Parts: sequence; structure tokens; C-alpha cells
Amino acid sequence: MKNKNMNRRTFLKVTTVAGGGLLVGCTFQSNPNLSPPTAKSEDLGLFIRIAKDNSITIISPTSEMGQGTHTAHAMIIADELEADWKKIKVVSAPVSSEYKTDSFGQYTGGNRGIKLWWDRLAEIGAGTREILVEAGAQKMDVSVKECEAQNGYVVHLPSERRLSYGHLTEAASKLKPSSSPKLKSRDQYRFVGKAIPRLDIPSKVNGSAIFGTDVRLPGMRYAAISQAPVFGGEVKAYDMDAAMAVKGVEAVRPIPHGMSVVADSTWHAQKGLEALNVQFEGGKTAGLDSEGIDGLFQASLDEMGKSELHGKKVLDLEYEIQFLSHAALEPINCTAFVTDRSCEVWGPFQFQTRAFNKIEDMTGFSEDQIKVHTTYVGGGFGGRFRMWGEDFVEQAVMLSKELGKPVQVMWSREEDIQHDYYHPASRSCFQINLGNDGLPSQWKNQQAAGSQWVQNDKLLQILDLNPMAFSSTQHSGFTSLMASAFDPKFKPHYDIEGVNFKQTVVDLEIPLGWWRSFMFQNTFFLESAIDESAHLAGIDPFEYRIKLLRNNQRFKKALELVAEDANWGSTLPKGHGRGIAICNFSGSVCAEVAEVSVNKRGKLVVHRMDCAIDVGRHVNPDTLKAQVEGCVVTGISVATSEEITFNDGRVEQSNYDDYRIARLKNTPEINVRVIDSEYGPFGADAGLPPTPPAITNAIFAATGKRIRRLPIGRQKLV
Repeated sequence: MKNKNMNRRTFLKVTTVAGGGLLVGCTFQSNPNLSPPTAKSEDLGLFIRIAKDNSITIISPTSEMGQGTHTAHAMIIADELEADWKKIKVVSAPVSSEYKTDSFGQYTGGNRGIKLWWDRLAEIGAGTREILVEAGAQKMDVSVKECEAQNGYVVHLPSERRLSYGHLTEAASKLKPSSSPKLKSRDQYRFVGKAIPRLDIPSKVNGSAIFGTDVRLPGMRYAAISQAPVFGGEVKAYDMDAAMAVKGVEAVRPIPHGMSVVADSTWHAQKGLEALNVQFEGGKTAGLDSEGIDGLFQASLDEMGKSELHGKKVLDLEYEIQFLSHAALEPINCTAFVTDRSCEVWGPFQFQTRAFNKIEDMTGFSEDQIKVHTTYVGGGFGGRFRMWGEDFVEQAVMLSKELGKPVQVMWSREEDIQHDYYHPASRSCFQINLGNDGLPSQWKNQQAAGSQWVQNDKLLQILDLNPMAFSSTQHSGFTSLMASAFDPKFKPHYDIEGVNFKQTVVDLEIPLGWWRSFMFQNTFFLESAIDESAHLAGIDPFEYRIKLLRNNQRFKKALELVAEDANWGSTLPKGHGRGIAICNFSGSVCAEVAEVSVNKRGKLVVHRMDCAIDVGRHVNPDTLKAQVEGCVVTGISVATSEEITFNDGRVEQSNYDDYRIARLKNTPEINVRVIDSEYGPFGADAGLPPTPPAITNAIFAATGKRIRRLPIGRQKLV
């Protein structure tokens, strides 16, 4: 069903290719950042390509990172196109202005893969269907009103004659599409809303799927790199002769803030790098350690000052969130081939436009001389959305340009973790005064955090915008991201009087970036404070939240359903406890209940997680549930073990042995209820923010111990 608030007009451009086949391009009147399709026929199959044999290729503008967006895009188009699902395949789009997500360019992140593309792709599918039906009617010499599309065919209903889409490609290319195609109603969907198996799974099972690490080119060389362990440091010394003596090593080259070794295999490159024995000096973060960082955060909070509240029930609380690495399974990598006249790169990109711009700057090539190929992504979580510096792309292009050969740059796990763009640490203080009814009558909140926005764009400081309130901003027609951009004040989703929010940025020169559910810490802060308020008031935590959501039915529904699923209030074994939390992230609402136990030795076990999520309209319920399950596992990992710490300006963690992510044995029973609504569509990453506070609130219910700092780690629970 078309969003009633949309006022978009889609303009299709269609043509045929030599040998037959229909190519469909388009632009959108509502998006001034998109230009009309070019006149080059080979580039006009921007979104749909229909071949003579009736096969259909869908070109997805987003990266496939395991979230199932490629399949979802195919489902949206196939439904409106009335296509035969068995004839559908999906490929990643090249870099082009036609695939811009928004003013940032072409990227995948921020829960925008469905949110910003559903209506666009639906109109492309519907517009293509309409010209095929018109072409079929002309071919059969009948009225178009007597024809309809059915599963890849145009059918003349009175006579039951039919022509395949493949048979109609040439005729359809000569027709002028409608600028406002008619979309199907929701009850007419054949695919959307159904549990359709993902199209990318077979290739990932049989090993034919191509990730960045799988790219192989004739004559390709492999590069291993070593970068300054202190951010901004420089190379002091290295042993060139020792590295060149290693079998297979062909070159040693400097890179920004580091060195590289190029060889005929990844193994030889890595062994050559070890022999190179690079020594570094200096750096922007030299001398910085975790204790010193704690002191800087405390100083920022002290400078803001706390409010003095007086009353019978007053809370003075402080919470803390750690630095986090993305630690995706596939390390950072990029393959480049630069010649005198062209540059091609392959890699697991999240921000294709930024990669393209970096290549432009480095080579001086024009747009038609640059090609960026997006492979499958072996885990992104924002880690490949490197808005402020596509360092891995720069390294690959630089080395290929110098050596005149294709070069694949592959970071080691250690380089990946120690040179990440980290989720910022933050602290939040609350002073809360409860009225006679137990509900907050005064709510003061001070927050100090690192911010990639302020660190890298001083404009936000000038504008006095709050870069930290994304996930806790009240949804009121804007996405939470947009609302926070125009309102610097913190707005909890609860009906709380007397809210006063102050924030400050702690600039540590540590590289910061996007991270899954990027402002999840606000939910931990808020939901922890709400839980402590409920306890002081002597009110059940679920009932307390319901009282504070009297004007927000969407949140109430999610809470009520998850409480029902979790059997909230029922008796639990000794040492067990339940905790509850809810969030609004990027327009989606998710409520969760955690059931945990803590034994006499203080061992924590998360037994069960119940989730109720409202993303509005959704494409594939199975994929949505899988995403929420993944978010919950990540949330457990963040709550219990993940943490980046610093010593003398260096990241102390280096691999999965000391950067501890949740294992299979840590995964509890996870139950996900999908709430169907007319909002959105929004994204599934709302499944992460409630997980940590639900767990810590459950620990309190089980033990009486409050956890105010993440990760729980080695904190004593008994």
C-alpha cells in the first residue's frame, strides 16, 4: 500500500538491448538529488532487466550484509511487477547518482534500506507492469482494460490468451510509461508480508558467494599493512632488507601512518610484514589511557554541574557506556586495479559514494573512468560506513597505482580491531524527584560523550545541535534522526514533566564512527533510570512504564504484548529475575523482557529474551525476526563482555581472545513478536537498545544489585 503521506512521482526510462530485453531506469521528482537517467542504453537497466527468456534481474541499490535487503527489494518489485519469483535474481548496483539513498549519497546504513526505498521500488515495479500490460494488449489487438499481468505474463482475460514478459520487451520499450503508476493494495501482495526464503542463502551455503576477501584478478598481488598503534603516529624505523628477503615479497611501500608489504600471497605478505619490524613514534593520543579518559568524562560532567533537588524521594544516578569495536567476521579489505585510464575497486562497502569520491580525489579520473563493485559484506554494523576516511580504499588504490597491478589490501584481525572507528563511550547523570504519585515531577539529565559528528564536523557545534539524542528523541512525524537534528533537547518517549537535558562533547582524538543502533546508549541510560524510579516508588516496573505512557498507545501496546509473552509477574525460581525495557530507534518501537539467573558464585546466565517490535510495514517477517534475534545477541554481547580500553594511547584489545563477543553458548531462547502496523516502514535495529537495560534490570530483580556501567564483565553480582 502506498504511503498516503508520499507525494512522489516516478519517471521511468525504458529501452531495449541488442538481442532483446527490457531495461528500466528511473528518477524521482521528489528527490532533487537525483538526475534523470542518462541516454546511454547500457546504463539504463538501473533497477530492472527483463530478458527474452523471461528471466528478471533486480538491481538493488543497497549492500547485502546478511540483513536480507536484496531479497526484500526483489519482493517489493516482484509484487508490483507481477513477476514469476522463480525467474528472479538480484545483483548489487554499481556506484551511480541514480542510486543515491539521500543527500549523503549511495550507502547502506541507519535502517534506510527499506525505509527510503520501498515506495520508490514499488513504483518502478508498478510502472514497468503497466507498460508491459499495454504492450501485451497492443500485440493481441485487444483493449488494455481486458488485460492484466499474472506471474510473468500478460493475460487477455476473456480469451485467456497470454504473452510472456520476455516476448513483450521490444514493444514495451517503445511506450511512454506513466509518471504516477497505480500501486497494489496490501491484500493484493503475493510476496510482501510473507516468509520468503532469502535469495542469497544458496550461494552462501555452497560457497559460490563472492565476499571482498574472495575477489581474484589475473596478476593480482596481496598487501599486508601495519599502522601506527597510537592514532596519528608516524613510522620511525623498519627493516627493508629483512622484509624483501622473505619468499614471495615483491615490494615495501609507505602508506599514511604506516607501512605495507606486497607479495604473491596473503601469507607471504604477512610474513614479510613481520620481518619488516616497523617501529612507530608520536601520535595524537600518546599518553592517553582509560583512567585518564574516565577523568575527562568526569570533569565534563562536573563542569555542567548537577541540579540540587529536594523532596522525600530523590534519585542521584550516574551511568556509563564503554567504547566498542565492530569486530565483524570479515576483516577490512579492498581490491583495486588502477591503469593510466581507469580505476576499478572491489570490496564489502557500506558507503559507496564516499569510496568513489576518495578514488576521484586520488586519481583525478572522471566519473566514467571509475567503477566501484560492491561484494557481499561479511558483517558491517556501521564499521564499513567510514564517513570521515575510506582508509582501506585509499591504501588499495595507492598501492595499485604505484605498482601497476591489481592489489588486494587485507587487514589482519589485529589491525581491524586496533584501527577501527569506535562507538563512543559516554556517561549520563540523572537527578530525579518523584511526586506523591511516585512519578517523576522533576527530571534533570547531564550527558557527556564522544561524538563523531562534532569531532569531524565543527558545524554542529556552531549550530548547537545534539548529536547524542537520536534514539531517545520522540517520534512525531520525523524519523528520530531528523528530529534530533532539529531539536537539541533530549525528549524521552515517556510522559515526564520538568525534563531538563544538557550535553557536552568530550573530544579525545580517538576515531569514532557509526555502530549498530548507533545511539543505543540513550536507551540504557533512560531505561535504567526509569527502573530505579519505579523501585523507589514501590511500583512494578511494567506498571510504572504503562503509567508514563498514557499518551503513547504504540509504546503501550508493545509493552503489554511483550509482558504477556514473557508471563510477566509469574513466579520464578530462586536466583532468577525479569527485567523490562523499551526504546524508539529510527521510528521503530521495541519492547523486551529478559529473564536471567545469578548463582551463589555470581555467574550470570541469560535464559530468555522476549521481544515485541513494531517497524510499521514490513516486507519479510522471517528476515525481520532474524534481524531482531541478531540484535539481541549483539545486545547481550555489549552488556556482558565487549569493551575497548586504552593504554598509553593504544587500543589494548587485538583479537577475539581479548575482545570478547558473545558465543553460541551465551545465546538464550529468543522469542520475537512482530507487531503489524500502518507506520513506517522503519528498521529492525531497534531490537538492540532495550537488550542491555532489560538484562541489567533483571539482574537487579534477581539479586538487588544495580549495574550502572557496561560491560557487566567482572563486576560482582553477589
